[in-house]
Amino acid sequence: MTHDVITYAPPPELQAFIECYWSWRFLPEGQELEAILPDASPELIVHIGEPPKRLRASGQWVRQPRAFLICAATRSLQIAADHPIDMFAIRFRPWGVGVFSTLPMNQMIDVETPPADVFGTDGTKLTEGLAQATNTHLRVDIANRVFRMMAQPQSVMVEYAIALSKSIAGGTTKSSDIANTLGVSERTLRRLWRNLTGIEYRKFTTLMRFHRAVTMVDAGLDLSAVAAECGYSDQPHMAREVKRIAGLPPVALKNRLGEEVYAALYRDRPAAPWSTG
Repeated sequence: MTHDVITYAPPPELQAFIECYWSWRFLPEGQELEAILPDASPELIVHIGEPPKRLRASGQWVRQPRAFLICAATRSLQIAADHPIDMFAIRFRPWGVGVFSTLPMNQMIDVETPPADVFGTDGTKLTEGLAQATNTHLRVDIANRVFRMMAQPQSVMVEYAIALSKSIAGGTTKSSDIANTLGVSERTLRRLWRNLTGIEYRKFTTLMRFHRAVTMVDAGLDLSAVAAECGYSDQPHMAREVKRIAGLPPVALKNRLGEEVYAALYRDRPAAPWSTG
């Protein structure tokens, strides 16, 4: 089994909305099952080669679309790969898609949504350009060009998103502190957050805590120390929460991490939202 993941930073003017671009080439040995852990960051996926299969809630395995946007925020995304995978993705900040989208974000949670439904004709142009490009550097250029155009002129939502990005990047995660920074009430902030991300702010902080805990467990730290550091009431509380989100208790999840998808796509990514604060 071989993972080849390469990430690319967006230009400064898009970093408030886009965390990174990344390409993934995966050569499985036979059929490989992978679990993409839930978080609050939407991703636009474009399969250059044959898409893998994913597990529906009904238990049925179906082939993924060639291009789609998904925010897997409530459950792990189970993928089965039985052939080489070649894909390009755009990983947004939790609020990044909501700034540009013509579709409410809450309709994209855990659902594979066609890019045209999210970004209109710009979504069609974007995915067609990405699929037809002959290399990853061209795909990054195409994505930069499309989103630069979509970000102009700046709206109030764009300004709020930039302010949210700066607050969280600076380590501020309490909703009351962020509301003060934006000059709005906490109630207004929570409504704004829900509109931009499709999830409650409390759910976001729960996912940040989960990923911080998983990273520490993956590093081999004592489970009781991890629970205390991450704000769980005790180790059993952490175990319940980790199992609820990932489907596995901490020790079993650690055995799954290794050099698999989590390590390749999440652990070493410095801009990940759960690495702040």
